[in-house]
Amino acid sequence: MRRLSRRETLLAALAALWLVVAAVSAALDWPTPRRLAEERLRLAYLAANAVDKDFRPYDQPAANDPEAQYQQLVADFRDRFGERFNIAEAESRHADAVANMDRERVGVVAFAAGSTALLWWLLFTIGRLLGPGARRA
Repeated sequence: MRRLSRRETLLAALAALWLVVAAVSAALDWPTPRRLAEERLRLAYLAANAVDKDFRPYDQPAANDPEAQYQQLVADFRDRFGERFNIAEAESRHADAVANMDRERVGVVAFAAGSTALLWWLLFTIGRLLGPGARRA
């Protein structure tokens, strides 16, 4: 087996660093409990707009705690509209998303790491094929 040149060693180190950064950034990105709560709040806004056309979902200010904002919205609209304010679908989606959050996060990280590794493998292959010993046409 031939020894790697200094350039190849540097590229391999850069590839490994890139792979770690891609995996960590994917793990910190989607899904998170806060993002899932924000998504549920947006669905509740749309349900509120369905029963009250004066309620404008896209004009609502964002609070620091989407869970508390969601609970307040649900309480207000249930008091006003009772069973007409049906958010069972939003609740179901949220429960499924929270239950599958860890599995989905693992999938996102695996995809990010796998696609990054494949990209670097292709770059190394092209580099070997076009390296100093490659024929010139």
